[in-house]
Amino acid sequence: MELTLVRHGQSTANRDGILQGRHDALLSDLGERQAAQLGAWFRGRGMTWHAAYCSPLQRARDTARILLAEGGPALIEDRDLEELHVGEMQGKTSVELRSQHASFYTRGIEALGDYSEFGGEGYEEVQVRVQRFVAGLIERHRGHEHRVLVVSHGGLLFQLAKELICQPVPRVVMLRFGNCSATRVRLRERRGTYIGEIEWHLPIELLGGEPSGGSAALLY
Repeated sequence: MELTLVRHGQSTANRDGILQGRHDALLSDLGERQAAQLGAWFRGRGMTWHAAYCSPLQRARDTARILLAEGGPALIEDRDLEELHVGEMQGKTSVELRSQHASFYTRGIEALGDYSEFGGEGYEEVQVRVQRFVAGLIERHRGHEHRVLVVSHGGLLFQLAKELICQPVPRVVMLRFGNCSATRVRLRERRGTYIGEIEWHLPIELLGGEPSGGSAALLY
């Protein structure tokens, strides 16, 4: 099975430096262009998919629809691909976060992906839904030479990539997913274990598109 992981294009919240979580921000004008640019890059290389999954949050859903605008499989929305729930931090700027949630910036790196302190998802909760999504993929596509598109969010894709390529899964692996980055993961049997390997991981600017710049930097 061959997976192509895509983070959504720049959203209005990315543009404005706001931590989104489950906040359902729209794509910005730049985000729509990024999705179109990535779709053109895919088509220029003859890339097609047997299945396509996306987060139901609008920024991811709209990115996926733009990528598939000229044809492709029916888009399947999966709530397990939603962005991490960041609790009371949601919808706040970095200035507000540093003022109201200073402890977030003093935590160690092992706390990445855990927002239980702020009323959001805990690390283990996130792992459960990531594992559930991967198990569903394997059930539906293992044993076939299927090419699968997955469009989601930076925080979720970080956790998904770990689940796909690491055994055992570590708490932290640093892999940045910028707006409309594209990552190819090939899953196959290796010494009795079905596991993935990253074949490439590319930002939008190396795919001929427009980067988001500092305003869309991750607040995680």
